Amino acid sequence: MAKTKKINTGDVFSVKVSENEFIYGRILFDVTKQYIKTSFENDNNYLSFFNKCYLIETFIGVSASFANIDMKRKAVISVFVPDFFFSEYEANIIDNIEIDVKEVSFPETLSSADKRYFSAGELYLPVDLSDDECYKIKIYPSFGSGFQAITATLDYSGRTDLIEEGDRQEAYFKYSDLRNNPELRREIYAMIGEDPNQSYYELALKHGFDLARLYEH
Repeated sequence: MAKTKKINTGDVFSVKVSENEFIYGRILFDVTKQYIKTSFENDNNYLSFFNKCYLIETFIGVSASFANIDMKRKAVISVFVPDFFFSEYEANIIDNIEIDVKEVSFPETLSSADKRYFSAGELYLPVDLSDDECYKIKIYPSFGSGFQAITATLDYSGRTDLIEEGDRQEAYFKYSDLRNNPELRREIYAMIGEDPNQSYYELALKHGFDLARLYEH
């Protein structure tokens, strides 16, 4: 699929998981095409690390038809996958559904440079942690082949029968996303003085990053 068809933000894709069943997801953000540094930005945010990656979401459900899938029921809210994900898993583009930029969210991590930072999308907000504390938490920007996203989607959809023995995890993305560590996430948000219930769009806009500009054609 990836060799013959251009991939665009908003594309809905399917990945075959059994003889006649698929899981489904959508491309939320194309880092290579959409990311534009602001004039006041330094190298602390993680988006350059995710060059040649896509931010995707997946939906609850395993079905022969996308018509049976409720897009409001997310399996994986968002995760970065490399551009070869689509060819590696023989994903097919089946539709394109416009993105509501105000609903896009990014993995939340910690990073260390001259200071320790809370990082999400374009955001890099200083957080009062030592290097040792940051290391113990071990939630850093990372991506794999997309295998974990597929496995998590199957698991959250109640289809563990399609997961190979030993591949199921007690907690997915535990070391790559604060959103999967709710108690710790609340603590970090308290350190940066922000409300964990606000959307990424609201938080980024507050700090000078209007995500909508990256979706303008």
